[in-house]
Amino acid sequence: MKIIYSEVARLYLKDLVDILYYEDYFSFELAAVEYVNSLTKEMESTIHIKQKHKAPAYFSRYGKDLWYVCYPKNKRTTWYFFFTYHPDDDTYFIRYITNNHVAGHLL
Repeated sequence: MKIIYSEVARLYLKDLVDILYYEDYFSFELAAVEYVNSLTKEMESTIHIKQKHKAPAYFSRYGKDLWYVCYPKNKRTTWYFFFTYHPDDDTYFIRYITNNHVAGHLL
């Protein structure tokens, strides 16, 4: 299994550390880094066994034939990873990442 991140997804994860720290979700920058690392590590190790859902048409701006998986991190926040799957080489191409606070009403 191979996981590839789009430029949009990579930049989002990089910016997410800053957002979490500077918006005071975490008191220490290292804690924000660890949170993002744990989120991506969990996704990378379980995406192939998680229940996947067909992405609503709204998200087609990020690619054709999109699916998504959910990762609840605490009682209030669930993360969504949108991807295309290429079975010929068992590759997941992560195209977009968001959470329920931003896009929960669209799912």
